[in-house]
Amino acid sequence: MKIQTRQIAGLLKQPPAHMCAFLFHGNDIGLIHERALALAGLYSENLDDVFSVTRLDSGAVENDVGVIADAVSSIAVFAETRVVIVRGRGTELVEACKLALTPRKDGTLLDGAVLIVEARETTTRHAIVKLFENGDACASIGCYADDSGTIRDLAQSSFAELSITVDRHVMDLIVGKLGADRAGSRREIEKLALMAGQGGSLTAEDIETALEDSTVLAIDDVASAVADGNILRLQEAITKAWSEEANPIMVIRGCHTYFRSLMIAAHGVSTGSSRDMAIKSLRPPVHFKLQGRMAAQLQKWGHKQAMAVLDKLQDIELALKSSSPNDRVICMQGLLGLCLRARA
Repeated sequence: MKIQTRQIAGLLKQPPAHMCAFLFHGNDIGLIHERALALAGLYSENLDDVFSVTRLDSGAVENDVGVIADAVSSIAVFAETRVVIVRGRGTELVEACKLALTPRKDGTLLDGAVLIVEARETTTRHAIVKLFENGDACASIGCYADDSGTIRDLAQSSFAELSITVDRHVMDLIVGKLGADRAGSRREIEKLALMAGQGGSLTAEDIETALEDSTVLAIDDVASAVADGNILRLQEAITKAWSEEANPIMVIRGCHTYFRSLMIAAHGVSTGSSRDMAIKSLRPPVHFKLQGRMAAQLQKWGHKQAMAVLDKLQDIELALKSSSPNDRVICMQGLLGLCLRARA
């Protein structure tokens, strides 16, 4: 069964009694994990109980297609329900999930067990998504990056609990800087709440200081190196991005955001704006550390050239979504090609 967005909150509070297998999928890894743990907590008071909770990853499934079926067949020692949590990309889990979800001779599916799967590299057309959508006792839950309204609600509710004052301008700034990942957004909001304290307040300066995300800055450095055609700096920046645990799709999307800003600024320059004014008018704003570099890039980047790069970045993202095991290689090769084009 496909769970609609409006139904997700209810499912995470009280899942239907007949459902015993749940797939969390999409492009927001943090939200996938957050929701999966919330659901697992409904079936187990202690998720660290190795006698009643089994955790499996891609490696375990790839080495043994029957490992999930074996896990859900195991009896929970100190709990009523055996909880099996599986994390992976998606493609490598399909056959193992099919086997585990094959009805038994008596017609039951997972007797005394619940299966929770986190698939981080899928689309709505993916085989594992279809498997869970078509199962009567299965649920498929999409987890996608929060929009500005969701982030605003999350921040406002968190601040309200501590009576923290945040004016509209500052809230707009927070929303503009968050949203790429639910878990990351929640951590940053908690950091802001701790900074303000009970009954405190937050200023724009507080936000700029607290939300200087090193991962985002590393990805921006990748995009800027590509725009400059600087291969050595690209290698350094991409290495730093990997060390900050950025995944290839995050890197490509960050480059897409950067070149989209470059395209808009280039259009502004072509219609009479100065380079500095065109950059300062961008929303979301370009980090102050990159504004001077982008101004210099506008000397050689025009609207059409930047648009061509955006098209190529979309092609790279599609290649990454094919679930290739060499996603970092594909990402680097694509960016290197764009970097060489920028040097020409």
